[in-house]
Amino acid sequence: MTLDGRVVVVGLGLMGGSVARTLKRVAPQVEVDGVDPDPVAGARALDAGVIARYDAEGSHLVAEADTVVLAAPLKASLGAMGELASALGPQTVVTDVVSLKRPLLARAESLGLLDRFVGAHPMCGSEASGFGASRDDLFKGAPVWLVAHDDVAPQLRAGVEDFWTALGCEPRWTEAREHDERMAWISHLPQLVSNALAGAIHAAGYSHSDLGPGGRDMTRLAGSSPEMWKDLMETSAPTLGTGLTSVGRALQVVGDLLARREVDRIAEFMERTRGWQAGEGE
Repeated sequence: MTLDGRVVVVGLGLMGGSVARTLKRVAPQVEVDGVDPDPVAGARALDAGVIARYDAEGSHLVAEADTVVLAAPLKASLGAMGELASALGPQTVVTDVVSLKRPLLARAESLGLLDRFVGAHPMCGSEASGFGASRDDLFKGAPVWLVAHDDVAPQLRAGVEDFWTALGCEPRWTEAREHDERMAWISHLPQLVSNALAGAIHAAGYSHSDLGPGGRDMTRLAGSSPEMWKDLMETSAPTLGTGLTSVGRALQVVGDLLARREVDRIAEFMERTRGWQAGEGE
């Protein structure tokens, strides 16, 4: 896998659009093609000059690809992998950007693609969505988690690592189960807590425009696409449910302390979390 061939990006939203834009900047010699069921997204990517060809279905494009990047939401990426598998060239490498890895590995196994699929999850993004939100610096300095089956050759692993490094990411290898549990806690849980906070403030009669910087920071994720999150929440539900229960218990304890005006103990809790936020003990 090199940055001298042809890359097909499947999904031209925030993440896929950013892959195409970044490749245009860092590897202009690479021909990038785009696949997306939305012709408006395809037209915007063509107009921006970041893809050479567009197709809504993509079979003939992936047949010529050296690398395919699945950059759609979870269920759409699973579907695209199934629809395009038979059209892939014998040496085509497949990677992705989806924030859960076990479902992608399972689909790759069912399609006989385990030896050339390297799952990737760049830890970057935005509450905004669509090609218009994409940027050519989205991946700069972002960790990217990589997972692969034992059947994937070391040379192919290294090639995918080089691909994401070229986009600006900092690769970290892990196992799929460990990755997905981690994401439920550090990504999916903050999303729902942000939604819950936004809902509580709204129910109290306040608008988003009433918020100060702290409130805007805490509720920023509430602006994320529900459609993208539905599939992820369904898959991560067991661990995510445990996380929500833990948050609920912590809030209940704080609420009880506040009702008894034991603010010193609340301050102690705040000090502990302040230390965690500052990286103490790492």
